[in-house]
Amino acid sequence: MTASAGPKRGRGRPPRRNLVAVVSIVVLSGAFFGYDQGVISGALRDIRQTFHADTFAVEVAASWVTPGALVGALLGGHLADRIGRRGALWVAAATFAVGTILQATAPVIGVMFGARLILGLGIGVASVAGPMYAAEAAPERIRGSLLAVYQFSTTFAIFIGYLADELFEAGNSWRYLLVAAALLGVALTLVTTVIPDSAVWYFGRGDRRRAEASLRATVPERNVPQRLHAIEESLSAGKAGWREVLSPQWRRPLALGVGMALFQQLTGINGIIYYADEIFSSAGFHTPQAQLAATTWAIGGVDSLFTLVAVAFLDRLGRRPLLLVGLLGMAVSLVVVSISFARMAPAARTAGATGHHPTDAGIFLLIGVVMFVAFYAMSIGPTAWTVINEIFPGRIRGRCVAIASATHWGTEYLITQFFLSMLDALGRSGVFALFAGTCVLGFLFVWRYLPETKGRTLEQIQQMWQTDARARRPHRADDRSVGTA
Repeated sequence: MTASAGPKRGRGRPPRRNLVAVVSIVVLSGAFFGYDQGVISGALRDIRQTFHADTFAVEVAASWVTPGALVGALLGGHLADRIGRRGALWVAAATFAVGTILQATAPVIGVMFGARLILGLGIGVASVAGPMYAAEAAPERIRGSLLAVYQFSTTFAIFIGYLADELFEAGNSWRYLLVAAALLGVALTLVTTVIPDSAVWYFGRGDRRRAEASLRATVPERNVPQRLHAIEESLSAGKAGWREVLSPQWRRPLALGVGMALFQQLTGINGIIYYADEIFSSAGFHTPQAQLAATTWAIGGVDSLFTLVAVAFLDRLGRRPLLLVGLLGMAVSLVVVSISFARMAPAARTAGATGHHPTDAGIFLLIGVVMFVAFYAMSIGPTAWTVINEIFPGRIRGRCVAIASATHWGTEYLITQFFLSMLDALGRSGVFALFAGTCVLGFLFVWRYLPETKGRTLEQIQQMWQTDARARRPHRADDRSVGTA
């Protein structure tokens, strides 16, 4: 009896250490951007003083990570298809480590600019290769939660970066805080050496033996033959070119992935983060130290805590329910923020910033912000990455995930770059009302176009799109039975 128990357990579940390695890859890939974003927010003042930089130079130093990440995301899809998901992660780790070391040791501001671009390249490649690897390696029953860990690691790393800024304010500590990020690159390199590449990539190169070994590392033994057959069928047409990526057959999942990336950013999260000091000043946090502490806990802490809701429930409730509830909650929260700004007279904002008690509108403003961050963290923040990495067929996944990820980074850059111009044109209340309207559009987009993918294998999701494409064709005598299936 004892002898037979072991094989049954082995056939029913994959080796735990391999799943831990997959989780580690996702965590480290997300932490690349999160830690940098958290630490750089507090380091900018010291960077200005160290290099005697003007406002424009400081803005470039802060923002150039994002266009670097956009280019890195586009390269990441190509690298993931050419040298493997694991090879792309090695490139990301090395590039990220080089960038962090260069920015921490930069003798002049120009070197800092170049270092931030290199750092962004590593972040962009990791944002494609890390979640893609996890999507292909994870059992379908935990795939959503595993991919949500990417967003959790990003938000938690931001939180850690905020805390580090609070704890280490004096002298040249900013250089040590920046160079510490190189340890993340080293850790990712080490983790990827103990686990094989994804079965999808091995099969695409005609290596069935390694594909089977890769599946055995992360999938229960009894599911391996079925998954192998499904992967073989999904890749049977060979490697896809850009023409097929943009073909009508895959137009719907590509539009869905790009749409999820757009709405993740256009719903206002970076506006909230960018304007956090003014919000907390209006709510009664009078000093820069108090505002930093409020940002750390009310945004960083709440974001991390509620992302765990998505990790816990994505594979239980599904993608659609969390997205629909979250987007509706975000819209209501931003309406509260918009009305609060509209009701706050300039004198009231000045009173809140100079030491008087916060106004009622200031309190409601703070409540609206915290609600928005909570709903974002439990819904589109992590779920967008889950959907983007599971809806594309294996033959075109690398290129399609790259397009969607580049959309994410490009939109984030545009929002950050033009947020002040939007404030000048629409005012505080108008900008957040606009973001509330975008949340409503996101709700309608998800309601209309996103199918539920909970519990489906990647190959079953691919078959779903193929069946849908056949059903949308004009019915002919030879395919009528297929189209109505």
